[in-house]
Amino acid sequence: MNEHITPPARPRRGLRPGLLRRAGAAQFCGVGASTWDRLCAAGSTPAPIRLGGSVAWSRRELARWIDHGCPARTEWEPIWGALRRAS
Repeated sequence: MNEHITPPARPRRGLRPGLLRRAGAAQFCGVGASTWDRLCAAGSTPAPIRLGGSVAWSRRELARWIDHGCPARTEWEPIWGALRRAS
């Protein structure tokens, strides 16, 4: 018998992840994953955050990006920088 098996962690209730992977970011923005991929490749979304080998998007940034009308990345980056400095 293996007595050192740890049960899987239980998800915390009420806490939403601050970073969204590809499918979650697409869903949050109301598009499919393949459409999200095309938008990203065209520079039409906020830049992803790279952590190790993972790519994700900030839920907070995506919400603000949507609030500002989903501008192209080149237009969005100065806006996001100003919002971050102001907070």
